Amino acid sequence: MRIIYVDVDTLRADHTTPYGYHRPTTPHLQKLAEKSVTFDRYYCSDSPCLPSRTALTSGQFGITNGVIGHFGPAAQFRLDAGHGPEPDRPLLGQRLGLGGYYTAAVSVFAERHRAYFFHGNFRESVRATSRLGDEPAPDVNRAATDWLRRHAADDNWYLHLTYWDPHTNYTHPAEWTERMAASGPVQEWPDEETIASHAEIYGPRSALDLHYSLRGPAGSPVPHHMPDAIRSRADFEHLINGYDGAVSYWDHHFGQLMATLEELGIAEDTAVIVSADHGESFGEQGSYAEHGLANEPTHRLPLVVHWPGLTDDLPAAARRNDSLLYHIDLAPTLCDLLGMDVPRGWQGESFAAALRGEPTGSREYLVLGHGAHTYQRAVRTRDHLYIRTYHPGCFRAEWEQLFHVTDDPHLTRDLLDADPELTARMRSHLAEWWHEYAGRPGALPDPMQNTLQTGPTYYNDPGRYAQHLRDTGRAHLAADLEERLAVLNVPVSWHAPDRPRTTELLQRWAQLLQTRDQESVQDTADVPDTADAQDTADVPDATVRPL
Repeated sequence: MRIIYVDVDTLRADHTTPYGYHRPTTPHLQKLAEKSVTFDRYYCSDSPCLPSRTALTSGQFGITNGVIGHFGPAAQFRLDAGHGPEPDRPLLGQRLGLGGYYTAAVSVFAERHRAYFFHGNFRESVRATSRLGDEPAPDVNRAATDWLRRHAADDNWYLHLTYWDPHTNYTHPAEWTERMAASGPVQEWPDEETIASHAEIYGPRSALDLHYSLRGPAGSPVPHHMPDAIRSRADFEHLINGYDGAVSYWDHHFGQLMATLEELGIAEDTAVIVSADHGESFGEQGSYAEHGLANEPTHRLPLVVHWPGLTDDLPAAARRNDSLLYHIDLAPTLCDLLGMDVPRGWQGESFAAALRGEPTGSREYLVLGHGAHTYQRAVRTRDHLYIRTYHPGCFRAEWEQLFHVTDDPHLTRDLLDADPELTARMRSHLAEWWHEYAGRPGALPDPMQNTLQTGPTYYNDPGRYAQHLRDTGRAHLAADLEERLAVLNVPVSWHAPDRPRTTELLQRWAQLLQTRDQESVQDTADVPDTADAQDTADVPDATVRPL
């Protein structure tokens, strides 16, 4: 069997034709779906890019494999030492290789995220350009087509392709955005009133700070695809036209890839799987063009699977599946379909039965984690989404929220206080999951808990962002952010300080002594003034002396 896995960064399921989108963004993906199974409730266990692809190819949740974020200890894959992969916990590509498959990738992902363990999946890894990310679809296709022509006569290979076009900044030609703008109206939500209310939601990629980054505030780098901010419906429509144009641009090149399979005579013998690493928020919880929360639009993925000999002739009812699935279920599914044993260390479950047209069960709930822009974990049942925030980063993220996603797909009505019984049940699901993977003998520490001191601060510094809020007339929002982060702790590592704090501590001692003196003014009004000498004596000696 030949297998192509098409990994489309930031592809939101409900902006594609197989998922009922009203604009013709993905006709070529729709053509594939007509001989495939489309999965409606398929979620990445961890987001965004680095945690998602690490989970996908390790077959394990981030709480186990170690990668829940994008930098530092939160991004350190728990790689086993030795002269070969851990036999019960190989990477997906390693397992396929042991089963006789030649594995290859056209992807810059490992370089973009310094995820060099990702190369362990493949015998051959190709970077289509010298860029470190956001390679345009034509360049990916050029490298992929070259690879396919060289291997068309071979059997038993697995090719992983990463496309970046729907990820900001949208770099496709402007004509694709214009074409989508002319193809039909933008969705009705959010309306003007909702957009106006989002001025009170702060954070990078929020309505008023759409392009804020560590470099500070900025205008749109691609004004023909994205506005400077979201202040009106016109701005929102501008943004959606740009995103839909990027999706359509990718689909056009996906069609070219499918045409190459036809030209080479291998289309009928090649399995094609199309999915994404994560989705994208477009106004949900006040976030725009960002994947920074453990919420529905970020974690729900498209999944279209064409498997020759299984999915071609399925009845219409079997072409849709609504079981609650993780993307870490894909690795054991591939092993199942290829007749390989599933490694004991993987944590997903095969859904191969769905591709055979057989009845499938469904999990009661999923647990989803995010660790790049916020630290959050969420519980998703068939109808509800519970979100728990551990660190808000720079975003206005509530500590707990509960939504009825089926009735409220845009996550506008928080039910946390209205349904305490359901809230308690969702909390218990999260606790049950945590104890399963981090609270049993032999479990490694939860990387999200281990890195809470630093938190998701790689892309934006909360102190600097709070000052930006003040500089732009939003002092009340800066105060809100600072209050969320005002937790008394000792900011050092477990073993030794990782940065000098001499100045910081002297300033804090000075504040404490000044407060003490002010509070004791009434008691010392009749006592001769000796404060200067006393203060000098009370400040700890911070002089650095040579050993």
